[in-house]
Amino acid sequence: MESNLIHKVFDYFNQIIHSNDTKLSLTDFIKRCPVTGLDISMQPKHTKFLSTLGIIWYYKNEREIYYQFLAIRLTEKLKNRDLNIQFKGIAHSIRNVESNPRNNTKRAIQKLLNEKDSLFNNRQLIDKTKFKEAGMSSIL
Repeated sequence: MESNLIHKVFDYFNQIIHSNDTKLSLTDFIKRCPVTGLDISMQPKHTKFLSTLGIIWYYKNEREIYYQFLAIRLTEKLKNRDLNIQFKGIAHSIRNVESNPRNNTKRAIQKLLNEKDSLFNNRQLIDKTKFKEAGMSSIL
């Protein structure tokens, strides 16, 4: 529900941003970052997340969107650093939203499975969905 609303808001912004571009319309497929929901069509085709290049594009061309959705991802340490370092920090923050839950789950599972002084087989205690979430479905 929330994701659907975000997509509608960004479709609206994209219509305003690309109003003179006859190639883009609301019915066309617009490549989006799964974390921010922002249009990433200005980036190379193979990219999945908003990258440093896309963040720079938003900084130069859509400053309002940059400050509203991207600058809030800056840590206190990064706020006083060079702009390029800030852009890299924002991109890193966006990628972490997707990868941290998977990596943290995987690390926790490996820790449980590697315990030497355990009385029981811990593998049976771990929910199968957690193995899949961690990308460890081959262990099942």
